[in-house]
Amino acid sequence: MTLRRIAVLGLLVAAAALQGCSGDSGQPQVASAGGTPTVAPTADVVGTYVEAVRSYVTCLRGEGLKVSDPDAKGRFTFEGDNRTLKADPKFRAAQQKCGGLLPPVPAELQDKPVLTAEQIEKAREYAKCMRDNGAPDFPDPGPDGYYPDNADGTPVWNQSTDAAIRAGYKCAYVHGGPTSPPVGKG
Repeated sequence: MTLRRIAVLGLLVAAAALQGCSGDSGQPQVASAGGTPTVAPTADVVGTYVEAVRSYVTCLRGEGLKVSDPDAKGRFTFEGDNRTLKADPKFRAAQQKCGGLLPPVPAELQDKPVLTAEQIEKAREYAKCMRDNGAPDFPDPGPDGYYPDNADGTPVWNQSTDAAIRAGYKCAYVHGGPTSPPVGKG
C-alpha cells in the first residue's frame, strides 16, 4: 500500500469518526414513523375512571365512612364488616349522596374470562331464542360472547316485561338452567 493510499484511508476513517461525534441534529437516528407519540385511548379511559373513583372515595370519607385509597385500577375497600355496613343508615345515606360520582367499570378493567367458541355460539343461540320467544330487543352477543350493556352498566334490553321473563324460562335450556319458574310458598 502506498503512502498516499494510507493517508486517504486515514482521512476517511477520521472523517467517519468525526461524523459520529457531531452534535445532535434533533432528528431520530433510527427508523421512525415520525410524528408525536400519543397515549393509548385505553389509558385515558382507565385514568378517567380512577379519577372518578377518587372523587367518589373522597365524598364517602366526607360522609364519615372509612374507605381505602383506590389502587391503579380504581379498586378500594370499606373498613368493617360488609353485612353490618350495608345495614348502617350512614352508609346508605353516603351511597345515596355519592353514588352519582361512581361510573361503571370500563371494559378494560373488567375481569371477564375469555369464552370458548362453543360458549360464544351458545350465547348467540340464547339471544335468538329470546327474540323468538317474546324479547324482541334482546341483543346479540359481541364477538367476545358477552352481551352489551348501556353506559351505566344496565342491560340494553327491557328484561322486566312478562314476555321477557317467560322468554327467559323458555330459553334457559340453552345454558342448562331451569325452564319453569320457581313455585312460591304461601
